[in-house]
Amino acid sequence: MKRIKAELIINTGSRRGRAALPVIMSACKSHAIDLSKVNILKKDTSLKKVIAAIKKRNPELVLVGGGDGTISDAVDYFAGSTIQIGVLPLGTTNNFARSLGLPLEINDTIATIRRGKISHVDLGKIKDEYFVNVAGVGISAQIAKHVTNKQKKKFGRYAYAINGVAQLIKHKPFLVTIEDKDGELQLHLETHQVIIANGRYHAGKEIAKDAKIDNRELLIFALGGRSKFSFVIAMFDFYFGKRKNIQHTSYLTGRSIKLQTNTPQLVELDGEVKFTTPIPVEVTPGVVRIRH
Repeated sequence: MKRIKAELIINTGSRRGRAALPVIMSACKSHAIDLSKVNILKKDTSLKKVIAAIKKRNPELVLVGGGDGTISDAVDYFAGSTIQIGVLPLGTTNNFARSLGLPLEINDTIATIRRGKISHVDLGKIKDEYFVNVAGVGISAQIAKHVTNKQKKKFGRYAYAINGVAQLIKHKPFLVTIEDKDGELQLHLETHQVIIANGRYHAGKEIAKDAKIDNRELLIFALGGRSKFSFVIAMFDFYFGKRKNIQHTSYLTGRSIKLQTNTPQLVELDGEVKFTTPIPVEVTPGVVRIRH
């Protein structure tokens, strides 16, 4: 088997990062991946500088280990590069890895990446920031702002639910207008949450039966209406209900939209708060090379 030269970027502050490092090293050795450098991300590490240096060395493959936020930030800097990316899911929900169809056990993930295909994957984009999975407007951004790493390490994905209850109690609904690029379509609604999805998964759950990560479109939908009760029902349906097709009336598909709200709302990209509304959103087709 031909050996592959690669580098590793790993967030040892993620839920599984520190414990996973020796497992990753061993699995790479077993599957003919030679790690020429291990780049460990710490609180004061500039990911932008790390990736700029990696680009100069130009390895064939870069393995990125961390949660969706870390992976999203890394992919942002690799967008447009010919370097192949391998995703190692070390986070709480690992939505991007699920969207790629990767196994969540590290040795299996690395084995899959080693023998896997290379796909040119779409990314969502807001202003100058890319997102791999979803952008959330409203209560999810409030939750992302307040949930702590300590809570995520202790409770896993349930940390978001626990924090969400506290945020929902004080959250107020907002009016949102979604307009396509040419202004020919306008959608007005009142809600607590809008999701703009590039990937197939959100909060560890499949979004729609036929959603794809390389279909050149974004999937936009609200969770519930004005009342908090409707939001709770929508969340229950999202977690436990039957998956719909993207043609369902609750979904809107688009390639380039503008989103405005009557009151400023925080916007999170893959769990990291980045913007405040209003925002332009677009899909950037096939801008990153993923090995999976």
